[in-house]
Amino acid sequence: MDSKMVKTRFAPSPTGFLHVGGARTALFNWLFAKKHGGQFVLRIEDTDQVRSTAESAAGILADLQWLGLNWDCGPQPGAAKNEYFQSMRLELYNGYLEKLVKDGRAYEAYETPQQLAAMRMAAEKMKRPFRYRRNMPGRAAPGSGPTVLRFEMPFETITFHDLILGDISVGGDEHDDIIIRKSDGFPTYHFAVVVDDHDMGITHVLRAQEHLMNTPKHLGLYNALAWTPPAHAHMPLVFNMDNTKMSKRDKTKAARVAVAVWVKQGNSADKLSEITGIAAEQLKEFLDKKTDDSRIAAAIGTALGAPLPEIDVQDFRRSGYLSDALLNFIALIGWSPGENREILTREEMLELFSLETIGKTSGRFDRKKLLWMNGEYIRRRGIDELLHDLAAFNVVTQYPIKNAGEAQQRELLAMYQERTGTLAEMAENSRFFFEEPKMDPAAFRKHIESGNSRVVLQQIRDMLALVTNWSRDQLAPVIEKIIELGEKRGSAPQTLRVAVCGGSVSPPLLETLCLLGRDATLARIDAILQSPQSSVS
Repeated sequence: MDSKMVKTRFAPSPTGFLHVGGARTALFNWLFAKKHGGQFVLRIEDTDQVRSTAESAAGILADLQWLGLNWDCGPQPGAAKNEYFQSMRLELYNGYLEKLVKDGRAYEAYETPQQLAAMRMAAEKMKRPFRYRRNMPGRAAPGSGPTVLRFEMPFETITFHDLILGDISVGGDEHDDIIIRKSDGFPTYHFAVVVDDHDMGITHVLRAQEHLMNTPKHLGLYNALAWTPPAHAHMPLVFNMDNTKMSKRDKTKAARVAVAVWVKQGNSADKLSEITGIAAEQLKEFLDKKTDDSRIAAAIGTALGAPLPEIDVQDFRRSGYLSDALLNFIALIGWSPGENREILTREEMLELFSLETIGKTSGRFDRKKLLWMNGEYIRRRGIDELLHDLAAFNVVTQYPIKNAGEAQQRELLAMYQERTGTLAEMAENSRFFFEEPKMDPAAFRKHIESGNSRVVLQQIRDMLALVTNWSRDQLAPVIEKIIELGEKRGSAPQTLRVAVCGGSVSPPLLETLCLLGRDATLARIDAILQSPQSSVS
C-alpha cells in the first residue's frame, strides 16, 4: 500500500432512498479506509436539480448513521449544505471547464434530444454503434438547440488496472465525446466526480461494476487535466435470487400493480392522492411511468397496505431488521471472509476484509438467509441492546408498541426474543396487548364455538376473577388448574388464548396474562361470552 493516506468516498445522488446495494458500496469503502488507517468521505452528488431533494439527502445520512457507517469528512446532519454537496462547488467546476475549453479539449454542442435520437437511429440502420465525435458530419449549428459542453475523448486505447477485475482496455473507436456541462449550467456526473475525487484527495474509488465503462471516460479527463487518477476497483452487482438485478423499479412496479388492483376493486383513482398525501399530478406521472420515485411507491404501499419488495435501506428498517444484521448480510454479498464464516462483528470484518477476497461475479440477495441471520442477531442480543434497536425501529414505523413505556417494551422483547425473526414481526404479533385483537375466524370456530368451549370459558373467567393480586405467583397455580378443564386436557388454555389474543399463537399464557392485566383479560373474556354464536366469520 502506498505511503499516502488512503482516502475512499461514497457519493450517492439524493434522488430517493438509499439502495441496499449503495449501502454495500458504502460499507466496502468504509472497511477499506478503516483497515488501512485512512479516511472515509461522504459526498452528495446533487447536480441533478430536477430530481435531487433535501429530504432524500437527509434520509441517506440518517440511514448511513443507522448502519453505523460514520464518515470522517462530509455533510453535517441537520446543518446547511457545505462543500461536500456538489451544488455548492460550481465555481470550482467552472474554472476547470474553462481550462478545458481554453486548451482545446472541450467544445460546445447544440443538438436537441430529437436530433440525437435521429442520429442514433441512422447509425443503427447502418449497423454501426453511434459515437458522438467532434469531427463527425451533421453536427448541429450554434443556436439550433440547447448548448452543452462536450469533452473531446482521445482516439486511443485506454487501459487501466482494476484492483478486482484486473486489466481493462477500451479501444479508441469505442469512446464518445461525453457531455461535461449540461444546458442548465451544471456539470454532469462524469466531470464533477473527477474534479471532486482529485480535489478531495481520493486515493481509491470502490464502486459497482455498472460504472466500469465510465472509468475510461474519467481517465480521459484525468489525463487532459494532468492529474494522477485514483486506483479503481469495481465490485460485483447485487442480484435477486432469480438472477435479475435488484432494482428500485421492482418496488415501483409492485406499487403500480397494487394501485391497479385497488382501482379494479371499485376504488376511485382520484382518492389515491388523499390517502397517500402525494399530489395528484405527481401520482399521475408515477402511474404513467414517467418517474420511478421510490418515495411515491412507499407511500402507496403504506396507504393500500400492499407489501412491496424491500430494496432500500429504509425498507429493511421498517421491516424490523437490525442494523448490525443487515450490515453483516450485505458484507457477504460478493465478499468471502473465508472458512464459511457468516456471523461477523465489525471488528472481524475489519480484520478479514481485503479487495483480493471480493468476487468478480454478481452476488445474490438471499432474503431467507437475511431473515435467519436477523433472528440470530435478535436471540444473541441483550435486552438493553434490543431496546436500543426497538427505539430506532420506532422512529420509522407506527406500530402500537411505539407508545408503550420502557418497562412494557422490555417485557415484550423478553417474551418474543426467542420466537421472532424481525422487530416488525414482534410489533405486529404484539398488537393485541395495545388494542382489541382481530379475531382469527378458524381459531374462533375451533376453540370458542366447538363443543362446550363457552362453558369452559365461563369457568375460566370465574377462576381468574378470584385473582385480585394479578401477579405471576398468583396466576401460575390458576393456569395449572385451567389446563385440567374441558373435555381434553390442554384445550382450555387454547380457548383462553383465543379469547384474549385473537388467535391460537401467542407467547406463554402466564406471561401474556400478566402483561395484559386483569381488567383487559376479563373484559375480553366477557366480550366473547356475550357475543352470539358465529359472531366471527
